[in-house]
Amino acid sequence: MVADSAGWLIELATCPSTNTWALEHADALAHGACVWTQQQTQGRGRGGNAWKSPAGVLTATFVVDVARGLNAQQFSLAAGLAIAHAVEDLEPKVEARIKWPNDCYVNDRKLAGVLCESAAAKGRDVMLIGIGLNVAPEWDRSDPLSTSAIALADIVGKPPSMRALLASLRRYLLEADGLITANGWRHLLDQLRERDWLAGKSIRLESNKKSADGIAVGFDEQGRLLLENQGKVAAYSSGTARIAHTASRF
Repeated sequence: MVADSAGWLIELATCPSTNTWALEHADALAHGACVWTQQQTQGRGRGGNAWKSPAGVLTATFVVDVARGLNAQQFSLAAGLAIAHAVEDLEPKVEARIKWPNDCYVNDRKLAGVLCESAAAKGRDVMLIGIGLNVAPEWDRSDPLSTSAIALADIVGKPPSMRALLASLRRYLLEADGLITANGWRHLLDQLRERDWLAGKSIRLESNKKSADGIAVGFDEQGRLLLENQGKVAAYSSGTARIAHTASRF
């Protein structure tokens, strides 16, 4: 383990999962800390799914103090927004979108995923924000991700260093955390709605062996997905959204 001279960056030569490591060491991690490894061997995604992390994928977990009662869904969406801002700083012409509940898309392809987990650390409530960002991945061309995903290298040519990206992501995450903690979620929600990749699309939402069909019509105040079906709108707090076809509603 190597601690950055600035004090917030903890670099691990390798680890199974930065989120798991952060959970195990939460008591020792300060607000704003970042756990980063260039070799994650057992990355975890949402719902227990594996997260593939070949060389060239940024894998890190950021630690932020939160007020009791704030939900992981809000932070997952806010993290997607932080990624979008960091990417657009590099290439202003890019339009990064948020795919509920935890992905960032560019040009209809997945650029990054987020896994948020709550933890208690010596009387503090913290949120662990795990980010997997495709920077310049060495994909196996037989892997479907090589065509369904996109990388920073595809967008900006030569990406900045991993450390520079981590600093940018940290800045935007801390700004978002400050807004959420100060009851400024509305400001973030408005931005998220403008970037909603699912809006107007007909989707099937799958969760716990159940499914729901409808047209995505945005997020509610808690960051839940809103689906409209036959004139009725329902809110969903979890699930995997799969595109059925693009609707002509909007």
